[in-house]
Amino acid sequence: MQGVTPSLAYTNGLSLSKAMKHRKSEVKIMLLAELERLTRHVNATRTFQTQTDLQDAVDDICELFPSMKLEEILIAFKHIRQGRFQLFGNFTTNVLLECLRQYEMQHTVTFREQEHYDRKKTVQTASLDVKRLLNDLQKDGKLRNPRKMLDRTFIPYPNDKEDTKSAKRFEEETPTTQDGTETNNTRND
Repeated sequence: MQGVTPSLAYTNGLSLSKAMKHRKSEVKIMLLAELERLTRHVNATRTFQTQTDLQDAVDDICELFPSMKLEEILIAFKHIRQGRFQLFGNFTTNVLLECLRQYEMQHTVTFREQEHYDRKKTVQTASLDVKRLLNDLQKDGKLRNPRKMLDRTFIPYPNDKEDTKSAKRFEEETPTTQDGTETNNTRND
């Protein structure tokens, strides 16, 4: 694990659940050996006295952190050995799991959020059928023109003298039919 950074472990690593699915016994033996090495290093031989204590801790890790990468767990063990996590009193299974949670919150969660943001940002247009979308919108009535279209270039204020004069001038210039509506020819102009 020398030279492996948390970001490299996240991008190129193998998830614990996938590793357990394919090679369960080898993964558990490797985690057991690394945990035994870690307990000797932090001098936790009183809390992890028997092999079953270590096996229970490995089972708890596999159960609680299936989405973490195997390499990330090994890096977290390395960080515990290096003293990056505060160990108060006895080094028990609960303390080990709390250190793994802290590692996950510091590194893994930020990588997941960044990956999610990047995927959300990229637009996948290969499966977008524009003609079908236009037809569906037209069937729903969302692309139709409104029934009445206003041809006025401005809305006059009734109390403004200049707007009143220009509105009268606009009415005089626009030919209307008998019922008082504008003709199609004047609307299209």
